[in-house]
Amino acid sequence: MGRIFLVVMLGAGLFMGGIWYSGLLSEFKNPTTYDDDQHGPGQPKVAALTTLGADLFAAAKFPHIPNLPRPAIDPTVLHGTLNPIEQEEVPSLVNGRVLFIGEQVDDAAVLAAGSTAFVAEPYYSATIHAGNDKFVKFYRRIYEGETIRQNQMLAMIEPAEALGEVLVRIAKVNGAIAEHEASVQGELEGRVRYVRAIKLWEAGAMSDEEFGSHKLTYFKLKYEKDSKYHLLQVAEEEKKQADIKLRMHEIRAVLPYKLATVKTILRQRGYAVKQLDPVMIVQNLEKLMAEAQIEEQYFTHLRDRPHVTATIEPMILEKPVYEFPGHARDVTSVAVSKDRKIVSASEDQSVRVWSTTSLAPLRTLEHDAPVRVVVCSPDAAEKNLCIAGCTDGAIYLWDLDAKDAAPIKIEKAHGNDVAVTSLAFSPDGAVFASGASDGSITIRSSADGKTRYGFVPENGVAAAHDDAVTSLHFTPQCKLVSAGRDKTLRVWTLKENGAAAEGKPVRHREGNVPNLGVSRDGKWMLFDLGKTLQLLSVQTHELKQTLTVPQNSTPFETLAIFSPDSSLILTAGAPDGRLQLWRTPDSGARAFEVRQFAARDRLPVACAAFSPDAGKGGPNSFAVSASGQKIYVWPIPTSKEVSEHRIERVRMTLKTHALDPSTRHTRIGFEVQNPVSERYPNGRFEAGRPVTIVIE
Repeated sequence: MGRIFLVVMLGAGLFMGGIWYSGLLSEFKNPTTYDDDQHGPGQPKVAALTTLGADLFAAAKFPHIPNLPRPAIDPTVLHGTLNPIEQEEVPSLVNGRVLFIGEQVDDAAVLAAGSTAFVAEPYYSATIHAGNDKFVKFYRRIYEGETIRQNQMLAMIEPAEALGEVLVRIAKVNGAIAEHEASVQGELEGRVRYVRAIKLWEAGAMSDEEFGSHKLTYFKLKYEKDSKYHLLQVAEEEKKQADIKLRMHEIRAVLPYKLATVKTILRQRGYAVKQLDPVMIVQNLEKLMAEAQIEEQYFTHLRDRPHVTATIEPMILEKPVYEFPGHARDVTSVAVSKDRKIVSASEDQSVRVWSTTSLAPLRTLEHDAPVRVVVCSPDAAEKNLCIAGCTDGAIYLWDLDAKDAAPIKIEKAHGNDVAVTSLAFSPDGAVFASGASDGSITIRSSADGKTRYGFVPENGVAAAHDDAVTSLHFTPQCKLVSAGRDKTLRVWTLKENGAAAEGKPVRHREGNVPNLGVSRDGKWMLFDLGKTLQLLSVQTHELKQTLTVPQNSTPFETLAIFSPDSSLILTAGAPDGRLQLWRTPDSGARAFEVRQFAARDRLPVACAAFSPDAGKGGPNSFAVSASGQKIYVWPIPTSKEVSEHRIERVRMTLKTHALDPSTRHTRIGFEVQNPVSERYPNGRFEAGRPVTIVIE
């Protein structure tokens, strides 16, 4: 009996073990059933990719990324400063007191226009007392940093004594002119009488003695006229010398350059100066020196080379084109619509629509909770839509062309107490994706807001993110790229009935850039690592290019997004709330900074977006950002301006062979021409601006 019981128990054990092994084997043979990174024992099964249907929309092919050869030696990248090569201490040529700092208005212009035209800024007046005479001089003030032209008047020393001397010389010249005119008339009358005397003497009607008297009188008048003429010349020369002494009271720069700037004003109005005391310092702007400190180990490679050239990348700072008053509370997100209107979302529970032609918002769209994120439909979409996600989990779909239409509202789009943190439209605008604070992602129809599917196991996804989804981007290849606060970057294949993870998550992000961009053509996705942005292939997740901020700079923060044509990258993280615009590294060329955008208010950048035409030039090519409660519109350079930004093959003209014993650095410099254009009438570059020097 005991043996029979043992046989039965052994058979039952073998039967149960076979069932367990069969199930394990079936799961092993279908690797798409589970996500190795997310799924574990006891979790629901994940639908296989083959069961999710066709692509969500027509998928394009991935752009080719060539494997470019690395140069034999990496370039030496230095961060330097543009400094003036020539500067002049403009001295006073006489002793005296500074009457004014500025350029005198011509007296003829004052007589023609009247003194009333010069009694308001930027014009001022100064009075000169020369004896009993009083003279008023009108002038335009000159300030430090102002651009000046060659031989321009910059200041005047009190000229009362010299002006009095000029008045004396003018009187002498006038007296000499009168005496000379009288002598001319006397000589003419003497000539007439002398000619008459000749005729009478020849006719025998005049004695020799009387004729000689007339002849003597004529020659005396003739030589007297010549003497008065020479005295007039002496008086005029003395007047010229007095004028020269008067002009010596005018302060002018004399170095032979057409473009200069006032660096420092050393003596202001009322200051006493002695002869040759400097009044101001001016700098030549036609040529600047890009100078940098180079470490000893890098300098040894340049020391013995006869001709060293570099590429100079100047830093150009731009102010906003427009500034909007914004919202009652902080702006959290901005976007640009199909018709190039600016859309902003705020914690004041509103979304506002702006035009660059008006200070007031065109529309204000009210919500029931603070709005966290807003996006606008792409150009290919049928409707001009705007989607807003709120902290209470609601999603609003607004038709921007239908002013009186109520929005489609989706309550608790991701569940109770789950905020919407990110949104994105598909390339055709037919569907949109939403991400939430719990790490979930959902695909919905743009027409009615109905759910197509969520990223859950029965739809092919074991789990999306372990923390809030901070950015979402569709690609033309039917992929969705998501970034999360869990410091991962994930790529999803989108199908009609679900999605599947494309490879493993890209882990170990720094996480300081929640809004990470993806190029519109699906070629690149950005990955943040502090002071470095990596450009990864969306197709393979491989690192292809990098973008690095200069040393001693603030790491990238908040955002890093591509322009619509993917040629530019807009980042935040610079000091004083500045934005940085970069040329995208591609085709073997390194990334370089094209512009810096700086507003008056030095607040951190909260969000930014490009207009659909950014990079093409014209009024519709711009970027928009928000800091605090304000919205700023920035000019985007054209592709021509970007291509001409760097100055290539600049020859090294400064090479200091002596090393600093404490830092083991030496100084090198490259002479740069400062081109003048319609946009930059005072020269493209400014002294004191930082530059990047790239020595190949």
